[in-house]
Amino acid sequence: MQPKQIRNGITFTLLSILYPLYLFTTKDPDSVSTTSLGLALFLPIVGTIFALNIPEPKMKWTLAAINLVIFILFLYYTLALR
Repeated sequence: MQPKQIRNGITFTLLSILYPLYLFTTKDPDSVSTTSLGLALFLPIVGTIFALNIPEPKMKWTLAAINLVIFILFLYYTLALR
């Protein structure tokens, strides 16, 4: 069961990094839709939940911290954009 939890935590952490990075670097800030912004904020939350399910404490807190930093960064960017 543990490899599946680790894989899910890492996968959603990568998604929470790559999707907003793609979204905010390839599109004009005025053309980004509200749905895309919502998804960019939703992925780090889900990544944090999956990261907290990892049994290894060091990896758990590292991935959770990365996801929370990404969430705060893109929340600030979203509020500044809208």
